[in-house]
Amino acid sequence: MGHAPEKVVKLRGPVGKSARDTLILNAANELVFAVVGHVGSGTTEIANKLMSLLKDPGAIGQSYDVSYIKATDLISAWAAKAGKVVLTRPQGVSKTMAYVTGFQDLGDAMRKDSNDPAAVAKAFAVEIRSERAQKLNVTVAPGEAVKPDGNFRAYVLDSIRHPAEVQLLRHIYQDAFVLIGVVCESDTRNERLRNKYPEAGKEQVEAFMQRDEKAPEPHGQKVSDAFHLADFFIDNTPSRKNADGGANRAWEIADKLSRLVKIIRQGDDVIRPEAGETAMWHAYGAAMRSACMSRQVGAALLDRHGNVIATGTNEVPRAGGGVYGDGFTPDPVDHRCIYRVADGEMAFCSNTREQNEIVATLLKSISEIKDLSDAESEKLSQLLRKGRIGELIEFSRAVHAEMDAILSAAREGRTTVGTRLFVTTFPCHYCARHIVSAGIDEVQYIEPYPKSRALKLHNDSVQIVAENWVLPSHERNAAPPVLDSGRKAAPQAPKVLFRPFSGVAPRLYRRAFLKEGDLKNSQTGTKQVSAAEWGSPYHLRKLGYAELEAELSKEAE
Repeated sequence: MGHAPEKVVKLRGPVGKSARDTLILNAANELVFAVVGHVGSGTTEIANKLMSLLKDPGAIGQSYDVSYIKATDLISAWAAKAGKVVLTRPQGVSKTMAYVTGFQDLGDAMRKDSNDPAAVAKAFAVEIRSERAQKLNVTVAPGEAVKPDGNFRAYVLDSIRHPAEVQLLRHIYQDAFVLIGVVCESDTRNERLRNKYPEAGKEQVEAFMQRDEKAPEPHGQKVSDAFHLADFFIDNTPSRKNADGGANRAWEIADKLSRLVKIIRQGDDVIRPEAGETAMWHAYGAAMRSACMSRQVGAALLDRHGNVIATGTNEVPRAGGGVYGDGFTPDPVDHRCIYRVADGEMAFCSNTREQNEIVATLLKSISEIKDLSDAESEKLSQLLRKGRIGELIEFSRAVHAEMDAILSAAREGRTTVGTRLFVTTFPCHYCARHIVSAGIDEVQYIEPYPKSRALKLHNDSVQIVAENWVLPSHERNAAPPVLDSGRKAAPQAPKVLFRPFSGVAPRLYRRAFLKEGDLKNSQTGTKQVSAAEWGSPYHLRKLGYAELEAELSKEAE
């Protein structure tokens, strides 16, 4: 059974009479955590550390009864039931690449045979119900609900591999579902996998990583699409131990996870956002202004002191400065692609149309050399569109979010030298050149952007590893170091750092930091943290909305 809370945050007013109290008394007090990360990122390590924190009242001020549910166990159970070959590993024998790719095969088969991309998440939900029933010591029939008893429980799911899994779990458990995205640089993951599976060659490891990131089949793993849906990002790139075996101070997983759990628990700790979290929140909000038919991207530019000096969105530029949709006064005619209709023609994306015209020109040239049937022409057209031509971005009418933020700062006379840029998506190569030229020190992003050639074209001025990073703005003002011989040492080249964002994600920001309860005694002015008057924003209810209506009607009838 669940443990009684070590700290009780008092509610305002008597309990048991008002509509508010009915809601609070029907709180389930259950949390569902899940981890998502590319292979080699260490999701199991993060899950284990999270579980130890949830169980320790001294770490977070509240002890939870924790259940650990592993996807591979659920996939094995499905395989046995479906008559598939169940993968087993002899006791004491290390995992092999063949063993883990076998689980990729089974996971794909589970989604495909069930005709449900969320099949694994469905199994997670069923197992959570089973775990709850076991803890309550009740036997239930298929289709029968297992009502929570209000004790503090947490379920840790390891791990998510498809965006449909996130959607299902978020719909079931709502705000009590918290997805942790485990960040880890690709070269580090590659090295870890090669050390873990020494029998696998370089090509096999890379194929394993690519399949995990985004398999071409609809039922395949698509971790990159699930990853950016996380509520909280944590960087597991640094090793836990130094080369000498000592603790690595750069490994901050325990502190970061403790902060996350304290935010969600909403006890006596008052935690407020870091500058980067606020910046990404602004970038996320800016993205929502975009009416681009391809994607919404937002950016926020921070000065040296952490102040937001400009935001930007990917949108069509407007004469006079800025982009459409910026001002308080609506534009007389909105010329954005989604709204632009000429001569009865439907709205269209200019970039896609230009790509198609390039393909058509190539097909015409090829047909002059070789006669193509209609079927051959159509197949070749599809292949060209799926290739590098389909990745062309130069014909978009939109100013990209990063450019919009830089130009907005320039129009206001704000320097961009030494600033940091937070953007919802990894910058393209066009934006990379502007970022470097503008004197920006660092870029943090959430979503990857495979079309980008930023690192390939600008590896002289962009790096993705924080180790040995020299800030360009510091280097501009620093004198070259002097060697013992009196000669000036060749300084390490300064570069702009492009790295994944870590911390509270925009989708969690409001729930994490909005002040819902009192923080002081109104009479004495001393600190006194009270729970949110209408319950925690992370509360699940024991009852559905129809049942809550019925519960509230008891006193009215």
